[in-house]
Amino acid sequence: MLVIIKDAAVQLFKSSYKSDEDLARAERLLESGQPQYGSSPENDCAQSAVMEEVSNVVNKSDSNSNDEEKLKVFGTFDPRVMSDIIIGLSDGLTVPFALTAGLSSLGLSKLVITGGMAELVSGAISMGLGGYLAAKSEIDYYQNEVKKEKLQFFRNPELINQDAAEIMFELGASEQTIALFLKDLDQTPKNLIDFVIRFGKGLEEPPAGREITSALTIGSGYFVGGFVPLLPYFFCDVVKTGLLISVVVMIITLFIFGFVKTSVSLGEDCGTQRKVLEGLQMVVIGSVAAGAAWTLVYLIE
Repeated sequence: MLVIIKDAAVQLFKSSYKSDEDLARAERLLESGQPQYGSSPENDCAQSAVMEEVSNVVNKSDSNSNDEEKLKVFGTFDPRVMSDIIIGLSDGLTVPFALTAGLSSLGLSKLVITGGMAELVSGAISMGLGGYLAAKSEIDYYQNEVKKEKLQFFRNPELINQDAAEIMFELGASEQTIALFLKDLDQTPKNLIDFVIRFGKGLEEPPAGREITSALTIGSGYFVGGFVPLLPYFFCDVVKTGLLISVVVMIITLFIFGFVKTSVSLGEDCGTQRKVLEGLQMVVIGSVAAGAAWTLVYLIE
């Protein structure tokens, strides 16, 4: 039994070592810019193989239809950063608001402020860590996919040519255009891999420090959004007065947030009616959460 386990471990180690060795050789090949094996443009056999692959892709995909997608650009902002801001603010404007509204039923401003600040700090840290882990997973997944494509290019370059041909056909390119395109890409293997990663798998290389940016953006967005409903209690000795002001401020803030969020994410094509509805939706969500928290604390008391 021990011998079997030992043999299996040795085989696993050899397989892992071979993959790492192949990956290193593939990266050296990509850096040198030399075409792999028979994929050289000067090789007639390779060109015939490429043309055959293109023809197979066209024949196989005749029955497929493509849905057009409209790209929405968040102005000059990085869409990922804008998404993090929306996540942080949306949670910050609802959860702490509901908590402070619930604590206000106890009748002590100091208790509302203390509990609200404790929730803000812990919530911002928790949200920031969640954003960090999510961004880190995105980076790890991208790097793993790049590694897979490099190994595939090194071991079987014809397959990655076929993948590129399929992508081009789905974009509506003709057989001749695809063949010329692959011929040019074969001269720069790194661009070939980048093309398959970006347009075949739909992956963009995350910017450097993406995980830190995401953590700070989501965490700070949560803290800023959650501090808004807590602010009136600092200036009101009477809890009911602070609650009333907080509710009014939050109704306005939630509506503005929903309106602006829709305007930024959907752009000019979004009508005013849709923006107003999204603003009202945010008000309803925040009101329901706050009302439920206030009622629960009141009943427990």
